[in-house]
Amino acid sequence: MSMNRPVFNIIIDLIAALLFFGMLATGYLLRFPLPPGTNKAFSLWGLTRHQWGDIHFWISLGLILTMIVHLALHWNWIVTVIGKRCGLVKDNKPSMIRSAVWSIVVFAGLCLSFAWVVEMNIKEIPRPGRGHWGGSNRNNAVQTATLPTPASESETSQLVWSDVYPIFEKNCLGCHGPHKQWASFRVDQRQEFFKPDAPLVVSGNSGQSPLIAIISGERANMAMAESHKLSAADVSRIKLWIDQGAE
Repeated sequence: MSMNRPVFNIIIDLIAALLFFGMLATGYLLRFPLPPGTNKAFSLWGLTRHQWGDIHFWISLGLILTMIVHLALHWNWIVTVIGKRCGLVKDNKPSMIRSAVWSIVVFAGLCLSFAWVVEMNIKEIPRPGRGHWGGSNRNNAVQTATLPTPASESETSQLVWSDVYPIFEKNCLGCHGPHKQWASFRVDQRQEFFKPDAPLVVSGNSGQSPLIAIISGERANMAMAESHKLSAADVSRIKLWIDQGAE
């Protein structure tokens, strides 16, 4: 038995509404509770920022497809309305105002409730062997990760991959990550730095590691050399990591 078209229209509209609110919700948490640079520092309900970004992408794609179906179902009506140059439908003004007020109140209530639930469930991810990011303020997560290493720390602490990865994540992931792999290279996978045919890192010897020349701006003849240059503090931290064995 075929589905009644009005019922099918209602189902499509409900799906579109759910996807729209899902896109708003995930977009909100990607901008505020889990801002850029916090992927390794915080999670929400067991998912990192990148994982929420993937969810946001698929929800957005689903909304686009749903809207295409919606337009296809109403295409004749759209053509008719445009063809007749129909104006706005005149409704009872008090009713319109009352409906608008209630819509705004309900929408604002849902948004505020969602924001409160998210804030209450944000959890900090401990860094292996190093404790936390140096505070619970998410806005300082990236800054803390790239601060210069004090002399006492360099002498007593062994830097590992999780200590230097935030530097690569902040500066390089956009062009060398899961979505783009310029020069067939990814900074989110440690083994990429140790390719047998062209290693960027020589464990225990930062002076012989091509990576240092790249991020310090010494390779002026390479493509986009300036965009690969990192701050002196970040370069020093990566050098120390390499000299300590690049574990």
